[in-house]
Amino acid sequence: MKIEARRLFAHPVLAEGRDDYKTCKFSAEMKPSVDAANNLVFDINLSTDCAEINRLIAGGDAEYLFHAECPTTIYRQVFTRAVGEFVCKIPSDLVKDKIYLAAFIVLRRDKNFFCDDWNDDFDGLSFDLPKGSILAYKNFPPLTLAEDPNLFKNVGSIFSVYRKLDDDSPFEFNATPQKIKIGLNSKDYALYRRYCDNPTLQPILNALIILPVLVALFNDLKQDSQEHESDAWFLSPAAAYRRRKFNFKELLASEDSLALAQSVMGLPLTKALKSFAAAFDDAAETVKQIKNRFFLRQCARKKFNQHAVEILVGGAPLHE
Repeated sequence: MKIEARRLFAHPVLAEGRDDYKTCKFSAEMKPSVDAANNLVFDINLSTDCAEINRLIAGGDAEYLFHAECPTTIYRQVFTRAVGEFVCKIPSDLVKDKIYLAAFIVLRRDKNFFCDDWNDDFDGLSFDLPKGSILAYKNFPPLTLAEDPNLFKNVGSIFSVYRKLDDDSPFEFNATPQKIKIGLNSKDYALYRRYCDNPTLQPILNALIILPVLVALFNDLKQDSQEHESDAWFLSPAAAYRRRKFNFKELLASEDSLALAQSVMGLPLTKALKSFAAAFDDAAETVKQIKNRFFLRQCARKKFNQHAVEILVGGAPLHE
């Protein structure tokens, strides 16, 4: 949401580029960053030296507002606070390309408002303003977002799955200097090989196999990571987090292993559930179509009325 300087308001508004106020200012600062969980984090600091507006805020009649909007994903969110310093978080998978940001002071309820600092055009006037009226605003420059830094986009470059010779235990892993190797028993490995190249099922397999391995591995690294700091699979997330201004080694020591593993993999459970829903819905639709075709054939053999058939199978004309 961007307020154009040429926009006309029916009442005085405090903002850069407008001359409704003589000396008062609305100060708005915003510092963006990305946390370890891959959320966009905005440190907001809003304030004004307008005594009348500050009295409204102190009395609960007005509030600070931070607005975020992404046209690409149609994401839109409003954050309101009674104090000017606060933090807002936005999951990075909800926004893409660019995000437009703006800060406001708005009324929380209907109010008659006047200010001694208004320019001479408003001398002696007051305004009956409805709830939600904008008292002050500032547009921030659009924030261009980097492409999703999913640390393990190319799973095959970091992990390899092999068939174990010993079937006594179904699951094991070993962190070598080149890759993290995961061993499955012969039956599990056969099923894995059958479906591992299916892009729809890939997120499900990642959540079932790779996520628990990462959690166990990160728990081990909490004790001592020095042995693996030069390994290829360790350098990949370390470099990615360094670009985000985070120290991966410090995160290993301080963050919960499950939370960090999910961040490294880009929320694998969410992706797995979406993939499961897509696969199940496709299968259900296929079964429905097969049943409808079978029903139509049976009706054709018995010479049922076509209109009655359409009603029975959902009201829409069906054709083989």
